[in-house]
Amino acid sequence: MVNEREIALSILVDADKSQKYMNLTKDVLDRYDYLLPRQKSFIKRIVDGTIERRITLDYIIDSYASVKVKKQKPLIRNILRMTVYQIYYMNSVPDSAAINEAVKLTAKKKFTNLKGFVNGTLRNISRNKEEFDFPKIDEKDKNVTENMSVVYSMPKDLCDEFVKNFGVKKSCEIFEFFLQARPVTIRFDEKMTQSETENLIDEMKAYCGEDFEIKKHDFFDKAYELFHTDNIRYIPGFDEGKWTVQDVSSMLVTYLSGIKKGDIVLDVCSAPGGKALHAASVLSKYDEKGLVYSRDVSDKKVMLIEENADRLGLSDRIIVSKMDATVHDAKSEDMCDILFCDLPCSGLGIIGRKVDIKYTHDLESLDEINKLQKKIIDSVWNYVKIGGTLMYSTCTLNKKENEDMLTYICENYPFERVSIEKDMPDKIKEESAKDGYITLIPGKYDTDGFFIGKLKRIG
Repeated sequence: MVNEREIALSILVDADKSQKYMNLTKDVLDRYDYLLPRQKSFIKRIVDGTIERRITLDYIIDSYASVKVKKQKPLIRNILRMTVYQIYYMNSVPDSAAINEAVKLTAKKKFTNLKGFVNGTLRNISRNKEEFDFPKIDEKDKNVTENMSVVYSMPKDLCDEFVKNFGVKKSCEIFEFFLQARPVTIRFDEKMTQSETENLIDEMKAYCGEDFEIKKHDFFDKAYELFHTDNIRYIPGFDEGKWTVQDVSSMLVTYLSGIKKGDIVLDVCSAPGGKALHAASVLSKYDEKGLVYSRDVSDKKVMLIEENADRLGLSDRIIVSKMDATVHDAKSEDMCDILFCDLPCSGLGIIGRKVDIKYTHDLESLDEINKLQKKIIDSVWNYVKIGGTLMYSTCTLNKKENEDMLTYICENYPFERVSIEKDMPDKIKEESAKDGYITLIPGKYDTDGFFIGKLKRIG
């Protein structure tokens, strides 16, 4: 008989040891594909929640345990963390059941001598959870970022960085959004009619059951949000290439670029390929042979893009190749009408989806990231034709990686900013759109944190 909590514990111990969080749950659950959806969902919820709230959980445990978290054995530490997560954040699980299972796991893993410690610590936490006082967040408090770190489970140096850029109130709103459960955002094939889309949605609902929910996004007709999903590969339309996963912030880059029939589009840092494939989908609506050139630096990334292009039926509209964007390619000069530069960045806008960023980030490396961005721009700027468009984007909120990079490009190369105000979805109101760029703050528009700038190459 499969013990879901034991599987969750093994994932958490591996994550603690390797300091790698992304894909661990998926890789393990792929080996347990025979489990019922509710079992896999339970495991995923415990693992993802425990990792996401780790700082908060450690604070709670340290408030009651006779041995502090850092001095505990890794297995005991993770049994406590995952159980405290269930006690505080999973109302469907009775505290007594979660604690009993934790004690059983402790014994099963041959730590019988620590059963009393685990049991006593967890029962004490459970008894006092209603009265437990989390730190108060007060802008005037000199320890405000330390308190934010505990409440929002965000490393203190990131709290300092966000407060420096956004202030305490806005930073708290962003951190709160990062902790919220997010739907899976998908984009339907550009060629599908509304009737075809509605018929497919009916199929998706019938297959996924009554808990499944699909909702149209406010931004675009082809964008929808999926709630209560499990293993999207099996949902109708995926294998047939009728839809793909893509956040609306990423879709916005393609829509704002103004792709026309017959255009040549080049994406120099393409993986996982969302924008390139979206551009190919737009071009596929026209008879004129517009093309997308999709490039990235590794064989693995190139293979991923090729697989998705094949699944989406776009192989005739996209040419995928392995190429290092920092190395200039003379054959690509004056080649494209639209150049996508979605450059490597610190990723601070997508912490809500990629929790490993907040634990593995290195703010001291921001200067190195910025140098890499400039190196890529120096290499690729003249791939775009005179009169053509350069779309600059990142999934971060750091001014040095965003607004300052637009300034760098315009000061060093023949580009000028292009207003995107009239092309924005009605729901987005940003003054900076007049100056050719927007920063999507996480939570403000129900999107990931994202930066988009539009430039035109001049003669």
